[in-house]
Amino acid sequence: MVYALDLRKPQSAEVIIRGTLERFGRIDALLNVAGAVPQIDMFEMTDAQWDDGMALKLHGARRLTIRAWDALKASNGSVVLISGSAALDPKPGFAAVAATNAAINALAKAFAERGIKDGYRSTAWCRAM
Repeated sequence: MVYALDLRKPQSAEVIIRGTLERFGRIDALLNVAGAVPQIDMFEMTDAQWDDGMALKLHGARRLTIRAWDALKASNGSVVLISGSAALDPKPGFAAVAATNAAINALAKAFAERGIKDGYRSTAWCRAM
């Protein structure tokens, strides 16, 4: 199943998850890997460029995961959030990438902790690439 949607838009997560559940009746895994954060020196990036990268890579993943959460719990499924190694070694030309990836690492840990609280063995994790 393919959707031509912009994950920066809040309604996209609803369309994807609802459509998946209607077609397949369950969700066993969610892989959050979408992202396009500019690799521009932090002194040259505009607020709009920072916001755009965060909107797609961080908030898109957050919305999809939250919307899919109940279905993932029901199937004892897994959540994977992909980040990059820039979070571990930020450089001026990759500041937005590093900040976004660090936020994704934190989000993955938060989802894993929430899974424990919900009695669901969430395998939310983040892979630095």
